Amino acid sequence: MTYQANGLTLGLETSGPVGTVALRRDRCLVECVRLETDGRRHAQTLAAEVDRLLRSNGQSAQELNLIAVSIGPGSFTGLRVGVVFAKTLGYALGCQVVAVDTFCAIAANSPSDVSEVVVLADAQRGELFAGRYMPSNGGVQSATWPRCGEIAIVSAADLCQQLAQHNHSVPPIAVSGPAAESLSTMLPSSVRLLDSSCWIPRADVVAQLGEEQAERNEFAKPWTLEPFYLRRSAAEEKANM
Repeated sequence: MTYQANGLTLGLETSGPVGTVALRRDRCLVECVRLETDGRRHAQTLAAEVDRLLRSNGQSAQELNLIAVSIGPGSFTGLRVGVVFAKTLGYALGCQVVAVDTFCAIAANSPSDVSEVVVLADAQRGELFAGRYMPSNGGVQSATWPRCGEIAIVSAADLCQQLAQHNHSVPPIAVSGPAAESLSTMLPSSVRLLDSSCWIPRADVVAQLGEEQAERNEFAKPWTLEPFYLRRSAAEEKANM
């Protein structure tokens, strides 16, 4: 299927304990809903919620023009569920798939006056995943926040030391992401801690970023697409000991 900029886009976000799915048409949000887990895993609810989202808005899967999926960093199991679902659905429908950096989707939640944000997530073992992002057009009405460098695995102490070196930045560097709260009492006074409403990635933002990537022909290959893991899971590391 050829990608059409004004078609129907499905966004999938399953990188954390609370997942969301979203639908966009003609570059506008139709609806974004939370996955109703009720103690279950995303694997048990994702397909049903996507079907419900489509039906409640008078759409069918066959009408999808693009599937945008959040690929991490994040939960090993959650990311695997979202990526496998996107690959399978995309292949079955002949629909284009795009892989969206989860941290980029979090960065895109930032207020328009933020010019640089460090996104944090728990890397376990007392460490953090940290990625630095800056808006492509100064933060004015765009979801595009390119990553500056690679996502690193750092200790909280080392990260705070690095942030302290930017104490004269104007505007100040911002911090966001699921692990932001864990650093709230350690951050240098010059660093801006964003509101908790910015910390969690959302499927509607994933879908919007996916559309922008599709316009740049940044499509994923369903047969090779994998979640973005920076390290193996604890279970995998234990098995290889």
